[in-house]
Amino acid sequence: MPELEPLSFDRALRDAARELARRAKTGEPTEDALPAFMQDDETLHWLRELRDKDPLARSLEPWLLRLREQAEFGTERAQLSRAHREQLHPIVEPEQARRTLQELLGFALSRPRERAAYLRGYFASAPGLCERVLRLWEERQLFAERVRAPLASFESASEAIAPAARAFLGSTRAAFETLRVREPAELVSALLAESATEGWPAHLTRRTSLDLAGDPALFHGLRVAPFAVPEALGAGSFLLALSQAGRALSDAASAARSPFVLNTDVFDLQRSTIGALLGAQPLSAAFATRRLGLAPSRVRDQQRVLARAVLAELRVAAFRVLLRELLLGGKGQLQRELPELSDGALGFELPPSVAGVFIRVRPRDNQRFAGALLAASRHETLLQTHDEDWFRNPRAIAELRAELNEPAAAPSAEALSAGTKCALTRLEGLL
Repeated sequence: MPELEPLSFDRALRDAARELARRAKTGEPTEDALPAFMQDDETLHWLRELRDKDPLARSLEPWLLRLREQAEFGTERAQLSRAHREQLHPIVEPEQARRTLQELLGFALSRPRERAAYLRGYFASAPGLCERVLRLWEERQLFAERVRAPLASFESASEAIAPAARAFLGSTRAAFETLRVREPAELVSALLAESATEGWPAHLTRRTSLDLAGDPALFHGLRVAPFAVPEALGAGSFLLALSQAGRALSDAASAARSPFVLNTDVFDLQRSTIGALLGAQPLSAAFATRRLGLAPSRVRDQQRVLARAVLAELRVAAFRVLLRELLLGGKGQLQRELPELSDGALGFELPPSVAGVFIRVRPRDNQRFAGALLAASRHETLLQTHDEDWFRNPRAIAELRAELNEPAAAPSAEALSAGTKCALTRLEGLL
């Protein structure tokens, strides 16, 4: 093992994170992406010995674990993605054909009349891939045991997130029941918000996403990297694109700071929060009239559809947090508890044979949920301080830019509870 010191190790972690991100885009194998000394258990032991001696060490260790996990399982994740994109499955409705899971899901999203039939084909075709996903979670557990650190130590920003997800599902149950979701196709329809058609740009691109996201001053001086935008299938696609713009904004701000491990959150909480804040802007009447050009008489109807989509998305996000716990608990716990959990969270029982495939669980999904709650509180503060059109206010923009210079703190139970109340109040006022 080479002679190590915290600052040079920080730079090595930054370079390794960039290399893994590059390989994720190109599909190259990841097992050899890290230098040998990062895979050496002596390095991990050195960091743990350093915890109480150097303030940087506590942040170096979770980043090393995150990158080691990505390197070990990146190739397997890429293979799962390829199977989703490339492996053909026979279906008999609404057509007799052989389709990939990606094609089936794409048709379900884009063809409303045949949505339910394509989703039935998707569910019938998913069990083989589900078995591989479950094996991946088992292997991740073995990895955690090998490095003597629970996965949550570098994948979840707070132990309060899972209880907050349960509380959120309970608090929003009555509101969700007004959506009358009883099957997967109805959930997809709610998420897409297809009837909220007015005012959106003719094309959904990175440029139109950034233009919608807010005042140009929000992005001024930052090199925003290209980010993925979804196909424009409904207003829900624009909400997602705005969230992606917010995450790209957070990434651009953190890229300009050092040291890497202090200013680039290992949990991605800040990027999730700013993404959720920008993604929920269309719920505002001021956004509808000033950004989308809606007539005042049309705003309320569109807001209601968007609020239904946001509520459904938040409940799916909470469900992911709790599904993660079931996946960590193994196949037996998943089969016992998933039907009741999914029925309560989604409005229908999700078969264990599609767990982790139809609704995927990614390493930092806990922060997607927590960030949405923190964003709801942040929106309320901005509203009270700068009025409903805060997204056009130079002072509000300056505040947000200043916040991007500081790493996010671990969310407390109190902060998540406050976010739940803000989100529920906002949504109930629109439903």
